[in-house]
Amino acid sequence: MSHKVMYIREPVLGTIRLSPLQEELLKTVEVQRLSFIHQLGTTFQSYPGAHCMRLAHALGVSHLAGRIAGHLSDRSTEEYNDITGATRNLVEAAGLLHDIGHTPWSHTLEPLYLELTGGDHMDLVADMITGRTTMPVRGAGKIPEILRKYSIDPEDVADLITGRYTKKEFAQQMIFGEVDADMLDYLQRDFHFTGVAFGHIEVDRIISIMAIKEGKLVFLEKGLNAIRDFLLARLQMYSSVYLHKKTRIVDKMLLSAARRSVIELKEIESFMFMTDDEILSFLEKESADPWVREMAWRVKYRQGLFTQVFRVDAVTTSESDNHFLNSLRNQNSTPEKVAELLIAEISKKAGIDSGYILVDLPIEAVKISEERFQKLDIRFLNERNQMIPLDEIDPPFAEYLMKARPNRNLLTVACAPEFKQQVKEACGEIFKNAVEPLFSQG
Repeated sequence: MSHKVMYIREPVLGTIRLSPLQEELLKTVEVQRLSFIHQLGTTFQSYPGAHCMRLAHALGVSHLAGRIAGHLSDRSTEEYNDITGATRNLVEAAGLLHDIGHTPWSHTLEPLYLELTGGDHMDLVADMITGRTTMPVRGAGKIPEILRKYSIDPEDVADLITGRYTKKEFAQQMIFGEVDADMLDYLQRDFHFTGVAFGHIEVDRIISIMAIKEGKLVFLEKGLNAIRDFLLARLQMYSSVYLHKKTRIVDKMLLSAARRSVIELKEIESFMFMTDDEILSFLEKESADPWVREMAWRVKYRQGLFTQVFRVDAVTTSESDNHFLNSLRNQNSTPEKVAELLIAEISKKAGIDSGYILVDLPIEAVKISEERFQKLDIRFLNERNQMIPLDEIDPPFAEYLMKARPNRNLLTVACAPEFKQQVKEACGEIFKNAVEPLFSQG
């Protein structure tokens, strides 16, 4: 009896045909949990349409990875060298499984996992894929068995997802590279669900110009403009969506409430396996701390969301701004610890509870994002079959990307709206001319 082919109608990629491997992995509880994890965390507070879930993204990455593999097998047959289809199965599995270790609310609560374990969600993904960790939900733990059924080593999938795969460099680049299936999916998906009008990318064109040279994933020189558009779109999305000031504030509100409940009060075990609604509902209804319940209520119902009252602008930093930021960096402390000290000082000066003040010092987040933008090891294949890096084929564009800032603010002070005036005045006294106050905004 022949296997009935499964098709999925998808708003961004159209109709997707699943292989038997993808179908089996899709039915696991670990993958299905992603139906209840927001792709963009709390971004819907700024963009009301941003309610896409991570399962759709995982399917998209798996689908695009398979398309890339199919194209490369035709375009670079000799170097691709896989008549059994094992590489395609491998990257499709990695694409579908790469997010199963995401904490609830995606990246918003990931710092808690780091505090508890010292690792990130990719480490958890690797442990789940290899069977070293099993999600505490009935029916979990079948993924390693499914992979082996299709002659796939779970360790290979884990290595691909964590960026440690060395057997085929081009396969690693397809999953975790400069222009990979993950970014190709999430950029166009996030454009679609946020409704932003800029930066649409030509996914079909980008895939069509991919090739393999000396074991590396490269791009045909004639497709330079498509890659430029992709890189610009990524920069614009970070600036306007991923690092949006309201999203950063709401993220911090939710993270602060969850940290109090998970880390300090130890009210929740294995929070990383919960869904968005499970943890938010617990924080709002069941936490023993009234402040936690209030913060969760504010976030869940958009009541009294904190508002920005002070900032250091990332684009127009002055000499005094840089001196101030350097003084913070030189305190030999983490951004979180520095933020705690500033909150305590503002709280004392303003005479209000520190729980109603947030200081966002995304020094590390900015550093990470800027490093990603500065890693421009994208290589092009010219008509003479020579590999040329982006900074040689288009020096002005490469230089622009190196200098571009994906974030708008380097420091933000926010507070509950009912305490806005007190916090403004306290910041004015504490920071004086070190940063740009937003006193002109009502």
